[in-house]
Amino acid sequence: MTGDLRVVLPLACLAGGAFVVYLVARFVTSRNDLLALFTAGVLTAALTALALLQLAAADGGPPSGNHIPSWGHFGPDGALLRADSGALVVIGIALGLGLLVTVYSARYLALDRRYETFYPLLLMLIAGLIGMLLAEDLFSLYMFSELMSVAAYVLVAFRRRNTTAIEAGFKYLVMGSVGTVIVLFGISLVYRETGHLMLSQMTGTPGPWTRAGAACFLVGLGIKSAIVPLHTWLPDAHGRAPSSISAMLSGVIVQSAFYTLLKVCLGLGFPTRSLGTLLIVLSLLNMTLGNGLALVQTHTKRLLAYSTIAQMGYIMLSMGVGLRYNIPEAAQAGLFLMLAQATTKGLAFLCQGVSYFYCGATTIDQLRGIAAQMPLIAVAFSVALAGLAGVPPLAGFVGKWFILTNAVRSADALGYVGLAVFLLNSLLALGYYLPLIGTLFAPPLLDTEGAGARRIQVSPWMALPIITLGALVLAIGLYPGPWLAWTANAGVYLLALRR
Repeated sequence: MTGDLRVVLPLACLAGGAFVVYLVARFVTSRNDLLALFTAGVLTAALTALALLQLAAADGGPPSGNHIPSWGHFGPDGALLRADSGALVVIGIALGLGLLVTVYSARYLALDRRYETFYPLLLMLIAGLIGMLLAEDLFSLYMFSELMSVAAYVLVAFRRRNTTAIEAGFKYLVMGSVGTVIVLFGISLVYRETGHLMLSQMTGTPGPWTRAGAACFLVGLGIKSAIVPLHTWLPDAHGRAPSSISAMLSGVIVQSAFYTLLKVCLGLGFPTRSLGTLLIVLSLLNMTLGNGLALVQTHTKRLLAYSTIAQMGYIMLSMGVGLRYNIPEAAQAGLFLMLAQATTKGLAFLCQGVSYFYCGATTIDQLRGIAAQMPLIAVAFSVALAGLAGVPPLAGFVGKWFILTNAVRSADALGYVGLAVFLLNSLLALGYYLPLIGTLFAPPLLDTEGAGARRIQVSPWMALPIITLGALVLAIGLYPGPWLAWTANAGVYLLALRR
């Protein structure tokens, strides 16, 4: 194995850290807060390694050039990791959100208590995600994708005494396994024609077997990306998982699978314009179905889950416009919206988790009066919902504004139809975000003794990640420049993969 060791450092930190955390939990201490701190240290080390890798990528030349930091063996039978600019953005989002979720879980997991398995699984989930994003050969991509997926299946069903959680985890397992089998079949088709699995060596016009393999990846990774009509696992999985895991699933897992889908399909020679057209059409389904079904939900986490499907539609529309019309800024806006969704949706799920932890609130009606009991949570939850709705000057508004300005540049009927559906769905989403905000600040119901709601002191372990995410939602909206600069090269890189 040769190349830049900085490429593999974040992955090594997480894989080794998961093993050490498990040993510490079994033989040293099983205290939740200490394990959370140890896990946070592992994630901080991985973030530091990622920063070093980001510097290496910045010094390596243009994002579309041949100087992308790599590690492994390059060749027909090789295994290679490459740190492209888009992968680094998604990895940074995953590590940052994972760190906040870990701190949050130091108190939230008091409801579950199986600390010795939760933190290693969380680290392995993020390790699999990073490997999947960095993998340049298709078999390594498959193996890392499975690592991520298996950890996610277990974490969704983590509350094993809850039958609905087990059902949701099993449904996720079945759907995810179908996607995995389809991806594996696609790998076999590509190998049959080319004799190798290295994406960067897929040159020339793809033959029929490679095109069929690209179609298999589109379907298999489309399941993991919750692309309609392959989305049916998501509402149950997000609705029944612990809120900390729902934040990871909704904030970064689905998006990482989607970015991988784009990279693989383009690398296998899927025509850029055709892929962009397909994404625009599918985005209309995601937006409309997600928002339409969210309107009729009474369970808060299911509402947020359907909102994730709609948000994926916005990301797909932006990426589709960038690919179909060769607009790098539109692809950049899609990556920026991934960042905005990770912060806003992560914040929303963590706030819902606090409401459940202290008040047992699972339905929207049960959130009534939360502002009187936990003012911080009500304000933060409202900021998250307003950001998802696209209210200025929050992060979601900036992301949608960039999508709007780039979609206007499209020069045909499909682009204008996509723009019209996008605007209508943005208005439709207000129909469930605003009533939910109103419920949070509604007067609390009187208890049996005629008294109002009591004030609740939120644990600092939970408050700190929520305050941090709330500040990020504001910062990204008010000062989008640095965040746009971070995602700029990703759009250039994706379009450079086109044929």
